[in-house]
Amino acid sequence: MARLRRVHVPGRRAFEYIAQGKGPATLLVHPGGPGLTYHYLRGLMRLASANLRVILFNPRGVGHSWAPRRTAEHTIANLAEDVEAIRRALKISELHLLGFSAGGFAALEYAHRYERHLTSLLLCATAGSAEEVRAANRRMIAAASPKQRARLRELTRARAFDTPEYRALSEAIGQPFQSRFLRSWPQDWKATHLATPVYRAMMTRTGDEFAVDGTLARWDGRRYYSRIEVPTAVVVGRYDFFFEAAVEANERIEPAHLRVLPRSSHLAILEQPREFVGTIREFLGDVTGG
Repeated sequence: MARLRRVHVPGRRAFEYIAQGKGPATLLVHPGGPGLTYHYLRGLMRLASANLRVILFNPRGVGHSWAPRRTAEHTIANLAEDVEAIRRALKISELHLLGFSAGGFAALEYAHRYERHLTSLLLCATAGSAEEVRAANRRMIAAASPKQRARLRELTRARAFDTPEYRALSEAIGQPFQSRFLRSWPQDWKATHLATPVYRAMMTRTGDEFAVDGTLARWDGRRYYSRIEVPTAVVVGRYDFFFEAAVEANERIEPAHLRVLPRSSHLAILEQPREFVGTIREFLGDVTGG
């Protein structure tokens, strides 16, 4: 298992990361949540080789990485700035940036701000705006049973977001779109932890799982699509709640290539690990010439 390290960047900040393989190419992986640790993405370490370094890291406020004092500093823009600080500190000259789920928001923002430092962009199980997150939430609620929807309305009116019943119900409503093909939770997911303060700050201040009222409430990265010129992979599970968002990204990013995994929902890396990693390997092989 790769050794846990820390990279120090300006401002007395440090980020946890693991790395394997050697350059010159580097695949830097931004986990989602927002607020999840990198552990559920450890399958990507199988891509490491003598020519490709793979780095997984914990973003600000996650794990034992540096955390800002003010929750208002947990923004998509700041996540993108952190990526650039890490790139500089680790002296990455050939950057392949992979963002998974909410990590894709940061990757897209980084592409807008620092495309000159990008070799390729990989948008996995992600969307391009807060509005698309809201649309995905509406889609999940619409697919729930009448009984589930009625109880969700009652619990929402009561603002019972921190109760075990609400958490169980929201997970049940999301399961067909989140982990449809998982019969048990893999070890990499069991090792993953959520930094609740980060999730609450960015996604939902109240704890309402189907509201988007955190710092990313008005974020819209779709306006960046037409400006992206680097090779881009858009990878999504067929039953992912972000499927429609991925299709739109593929249509609007001119150099994009869409890969759909047919027996996956949101957690494609855990549902179809071999196919997911193989898709990333194939894309990187095309970009780097093998």
